[in-house]
Amino acid sequence: MIQSYISYLVVLLIAGIFNIIPRKISLFLGKIIGLLIFYCFPIRKKVAFKNIKDNFPNLSSKQQNNILKKTYIHFGMVLSDFLKQNLLKRSSIDSMVNFESNTMKILNENQGSIIMTGHLGNWELFLPIFGLHNMKFGVVTQKIKNPYLDKFFSNLRSFQNVKIIPRKEGKEKMFEALNNNYHLGLASDQNARKKGTLVPFLNGKISIPKGAAIFHIKTKKPILIGFCTMNEKYEYEFFIKKLEYDKIDSNNNTIENINKKFTSLLGEMIKKYPSQYFWFHKIKNKRDYK
Repeated sequence: MIQSYISYLVVLLIAGIFNIIPRKISLFLGKIIGLLIFYCFPIRKKVAFKNIKDNFPNLSSKQQNNILKKTYIHFGMVLSDFLKQNLLKRSSIDSMVNFESNTMKILNENQGSIIMTGHLGNWELFLPIFGLHNMKFGVVTQKIKNPYLDKFFSNLRSFQNVKIIPRKEGKEKMFEALNNNYHLGLASDQNARKKGTLVPFLNGKISIPKGAAIFHIKTKKPILIGFCTMNEKYEYEFFIKKLEYDKIDSNNNTIENINKKFTSLLGEMIKKYPSQYFWFHKIKNKRDYK
């Protein structure tokens, strides 16, 4: 418990510094943090490198390691933005986020949609984007073991019009959100093991959750896909579009087709922004990382 509290104080100190300095400086410090972790505290480095190596086998070891290094740098910058996220206003969102044409139109025309996304770019920014644009948005979160950080991060995610749904409260709350015309954001790229659908992903296959597809089938709500990536100017590019898939009578085939289309589009985005994907997840079976 003491260690948890010390970790919380360190994060609180970093967040406090980020909150009083301009974004340009906090992004620079975020890069430094990313490099420090890469060189000195290689958290999940082995897992991340294996994921990159397996999915980009044609690259040299130097190129693969360069993606890994840039991944740490990128998520250092994303962390710097996340830790000051609660200070964002509508004007600041509009100045740092570029909305692809038709994105807002698609969202307004598809109230209560299911939005499939992945751990690419800055998925946390979905919350202030929706909340500060007066659009109802529900998101499922996983409880953090450190109770102090769990409460702190929950506060960073608190925005008007945003409903935080703890994973343990499950499907009932998600159905309730959809029935109340909340857009429901689901990160659908985590390893679902035997409960998921095995689908092609980059250079192999992974098992991803069936949840988004099942909600779509049961509620008839529209299913969308969206990402928020960082460009060379350190601004974000946000886009939403309809997920088009082959409609088949069998629910099982529909689920598979939806998930195949999702991983195909996610894979295309990862190829475009390889260092912005969260390679630290064990996207395959645990034995593959031994």
